[in-house]
Amino acid sequence: MTPQILAIIMAVALLVAVIVLLRSYVLPEKYAVIWLVASIVAIVLSAWPGLLDAVSGFFGISQPINLLFVGAFFVVFLLLMQVTLELARTRDELRKALQNLALELEKHDRAGD
Repeated sequence: MTPQILAIIMAVALLVAVIVLLRSYVLPEKYAVIWLVASIVAIVLSAWPGLLDAVSGFFGISQPINLLFVGAFFVVFLLLMQVTLELARTRDELRKALQNLALELEKHDRAGD
């Protein structure tokens, strides 16, 4: 089995896994878009390896693998940013809910006295 065929099989397996996770509601839609794009890019680059050479040459990058690593780093950075924003929003919602609960408990205690 050639490395190109193995790369194509792995990229298609990634695409199938993302679709299965999306259909079973395990993977939220907002994350699925990034994973779908990444798997389609992986399929295209593994099917036409010369494309990575051409794109890296266009950007003046001597080693095509460096372009691949920069692209992967950028995708991971975007995922990290998205998760961080989601965590911050969830923390704020939790804080507001706890404050409302504390106010309701205070009202209940005053009414009971």
